Amino acid sequence: MVRLAKFNDDTFVQAAIELAATCGVAAVSMAAIANKAGAPMGSVYHRFGSRSEVLARAWLQAKAGLRQAVAAHWQAGHTWLAVQALLTWCRQHPLHARFLLQCEDHPPIDEALAEPWRQRLEDEQLALDHAFEEAVRLCAPHCGTWPQTSDAAAQAQEVATLLRFVLLDAPLALVRPALLQGRDIPANAEALLRTSHQALCPWWAQEAAALPPH
Repeated sequence: MVRLAKFNDDTFVQAAIELAATCGVAAVSMAAIANKAGAPMGSVYHRFGSRSEVLARAWLQAKAGLRQAVAAHWQAGHTWLAVQALLTWCRQHPLHARFLLQCEDHPPIDEALAEPWRQRLEDEQLALDHAFEEAVRLCAPHCGTWPQTSDAAAQAQEVATLLRFVLLDAPLALVRPALLQGRDIPANAEALLRTSHQALCPWWAQEAAALPPH
């Protein structure tokens, strides 16, 4: 009979995410990953060339999950649905969310990381960036109540700043303390964010009218 491998790539990627989420990214080493997974260190090196490669794989997995949760809403200009989707994803995947909060837009890597992995990291971030740019394009025409400027680039930047706050900065600021302390995200998070969203997003009434009734 064929002997099945006791450990696989996902075993060690998940171990790295759990270590980073609970102890900080600095605590993630090849030895710590092996110990967390209950595997010999040789098994980790058999699948990954370096610590940076494991962290790159972990970041790609977590970032792709976040992107899949919010990007379709961003690209449709459904900003409130996007905020709800972000909160839901954070609640369902708290370890991934805590890992990304520590890494921001890029995992900690060194020069040993092979170029194909670097390209995959860049491509994943670009995919999310492009979805955000589409949200800016769709929402900008609805900001007619704002002071207008003849500089289209400046106007787009103002809309981008607003959307970054509404879609990312405010939700993440609200959930960050709970996530980093291993607590549940407050049950009133949606209500708090909805209030700011209604106040800041002039297209909210139109979006709300298109939502299905509760």
